[in-house]
Amino acid sequence: MKRYIYLLVFIGSLISSTSMSGQSKAPNILLITMDDMSWDSPGICGGPIPDLTPHIDKLASEGILFEKAYVQAPNCSPSRSVIQTSLYPHQSGMRGFFYVEPNGSTLPEILKENGYMTGVINKLADTSLSPDSERYWDSSIGLNGHEKRSAKAYSEQLSGFLKSANTSGKPFYCVVNVADPHKPFFNDPGSKKSGFDDFKPSKLYTLNDITVPEFLPSHPKIKQELLNYYNSVKRGDDCVGEIISTINNRAYFENTIVILLSDHGMPFPFAKSSLYQNGIRTPLIVSWPNKIAKGQANKENLVSAVDIAPTILELIGISVPKTYQGHSFHSLVLGNKIESTDYIFAQFDENAGGIPRPSRTVLGKRYGYIFNPWATGKLPFRSAADYHTSYKVMKALAVNDTVTERRFKNWVFRATEELYDYANDPNALNNLIDDPKYQDVLVELREKLMVQLKVTNDYVLPAFENKNDKAFLNDWMEIQIREAKLRTKTIIWKRYTNSSGSTKNNTKLFKIDDLSYSGN
Repeated sequence: MKRYIYLLVFIGSLISSTSMSGQSKAPNILLITMDDMSWDSPGICGGPIPDLTPHIDKLASEGILFEKAYVQAPNCSPSRSVIQTSLYPHQSGMRGFFYVEPNGSTLPEILKENGYMTGVINKLADTSLSPDSERYWDSSIGLNGHEKRSAKAYSEQLSGFLKSANTSGKPFYCVVNVADPHKPFFNDPGSKKSGFDDFKPSKLYTLNDITVPEFLPSHPKIKQELLNYYNSVKRGDDCVGEIISTINNRAYFENTIVILLSDHGMPFPFAKSSLYQNGIRTPLIVSWPNKIAKGQANKENLVSAVDIAPTILELIGISVPKTYQGHSFHSLVLGNKIESTDYIFAQFDENAGGIPRPSRTVLGKRYGYIFNPWATGKLPFRSAADYHTSYKVMKALAVNDTVTERRFKNWVFRATEELYDYANDPNALNNLIDDPKYQDVLVELREKLMVQLKVTNDYVLPAFENKNDKAFLNDWMEIQIREAKLRTKTIIWKRYTNSSGSTKNNTKLFKIDDLSYSGN
């Protein structure tokens, strides 16, 4: 009889160690990224459009919103690599849109080793370091053509992944990359041509709902492009709603850590591809029912994308590699008061075509300093914004309008050093670099950046050490341009073309040699 009782107890313990769906009780992880969505578009972040993001807002109400969260790069592939590696782009090698040879254990690899099923839906290339995707992902699901803008498609593909995870009996780590509001926006000519407009947002807004932000000129064409952007944000939020609904319907939600953020700012001048707040600030939300108190808003602590992998690992009880550069903020997620970093660092290296314009920034809770070694007046900035309406309108207006001319030239040529008081100037309109009242701040932030460049073995360090020598900077940039040009012709790219043309014959992986880590 005792043996029978012991057997029942043993069977009961086995049953209790799994959920009703057959999954392990280890928490699942669902990471949702929005593509090119400004940090302040969601209503929960003070967004200006009523009822624009009810699903993102609801997710925030069920967990914690970090109001001072940042990514490490203001363009796609470099930014996304940081989430999976907890390394800065120059450390992992992911400076641009080419594949690199991994030099450490990525988050999905660690989770696979610890019994997780890993998967990615949409943007496989940009979520992986090297082209051998099976190294990172048990399941990689692409969305073809216009389906990338379909909320139903995300639900269907996630359902398929969950079915596979359920069959495996493993907890899962799934990255769902929502395509909106990336260009082309809803109602853009390119969107109509590609069939993206077949999927309409659940609600359409009008020009009466739009206010042009102060970092852009107020012009009817820019306002129209902003309207198209916000309607795309709406469609992206529709996708989030379907994703969360799918998790709920399969009874995973209560045991799933859900993290949502944008990979960087919206695709307008002075946002995407820039190191201003509008380029690197992100709406970061973490939800975990019954574990995280609802409706929290962390207004004080600085956190960033490099911290996400360590935070996930500590939340689920897995050791964090010493090579990781981020610092876990899991205690903040769980509602505890702890000291966090006083500064975050971010960078831009090159655009999707492989044209280098390296920049570095350090931000505190109020001030931000930017170093642009390329900005000596010789080289213009190049980014995807060059092909969009707002850039073209600014360029045309600059011919006859002195205010716009000054602003446009600032975007195209910048200054070698920039300093901003983001508390009073959130849109970075007034460069304080020569203001004597801020020299103490400038000295402090320069010192912080110098330490960061040294500790992370940043290739930009020689330029920073010679920041006042224009001839040195010009020569240094010539070297960067030659090296980048060689990469466009030899390195395996994540895009079919770059500034040198087709990439189909490129055969090498970009490799970081003699990389040194600081450790945590």
